[in-house]
Amino acid sequence: MNSMKIKYFLLLFVLAIVSCQGNKEFESPNMPLWEITNDQGKSSYLLGTTEYLPKDSARILFNELLISSFDSAEVFLTQIDVANSDFGQTKLALEIPDDKLMKDYLSENEFQKLQQLQKNWKYNGQNSMPAADSTRLKLVFYLHDMIYLNNQSNFYFDKFWVERAMPLEKKISGLETYQSYYEGFQVLSKADELNFMNSIQSLDVFVDSLRSSSQALYMSGEFAEIHALYLSLFPYLKAHYQTMVADKHKTWAKKIGESSDSVSTFVTLDVFHMVGKQNLIHELLSKGYNVKRIQ
Repeated sequence: MNSMKIKYFLLLFVLAIVSCQGNKEFESPNMPLWEITNDQGKSSYLLGTTEYLPKDSARILFNELLISSFDSAEVFLTQIDVANSDFGQTKLALEIPDDKLMKDYLSENEFQKLQQLQKNWKYNGQNSMPAADSTRLKLVFYLHDMIYLNNQSNFYFDKFWVERAMPLEKKISGLETYQSYYEGFQVLSKADELNFMNSIQSLDVFVDSLRSSSQALYMSGEFAEIHALYLSLFPYLKAHYQTMVADKHKTWAKKIGESSDSVSTFVTLDVFHMVGKQNLIHELLSKGYNVKRIQ
């Protein structure tokens, strides 16, 4: 091989390396993991997950670093604090006030729109969901129930970690109770709920878009695009971002900090919360923690 060819191939090799380094800091697919270090040098960990990953895809993402980070922690924190949740209060937060039924809460045209969505839904009549005219669920939660139905084919990350934490005798807790999570939707007006419903032309198309796009973006490491996708498909999140997202991050960062200051803690949350404006990473950094992504 002559010297010109050698130089040519060396140039291609260097360009390839620079290109790879410039496009992605971390190889995909992987689950994004951050190390949180406090003033004493104690390490805790924050893992970004998703609800929409098929089981086969999720299994290939577990590696030695992830497992060893989890096993080294004394506390496991997830979003929902099940042990301290009050299901009576949760029921009140889920239901339309004053014991109203959905058909009494909505106008005739609004109710017909909901019935039409349900009628054209592929799971209509194949589940235990109450009929629209007999439910007391708030509209946003009734729509959620249809959107998230039949999600069993996806990997349930919290279940995996809880089952691993129990024999290791880790303390298991959460960042908010069920009732506080659902009470957070009280900021939504009726107009917000209707805007969400009217943005859905077909439940099947909506769900397929949510699942397929989330899966593809997560596996390719495009986490900021997942954030944008959620804000697009769930317009009330964008309309009430400060209350429903940013303020939560401040509260969660405080709780994570309090835990990680005393014991090594492993936290799992939807990756939506790790990117975008006023995200959880920024809140932890603002409190003086060293937060570094390690995979």
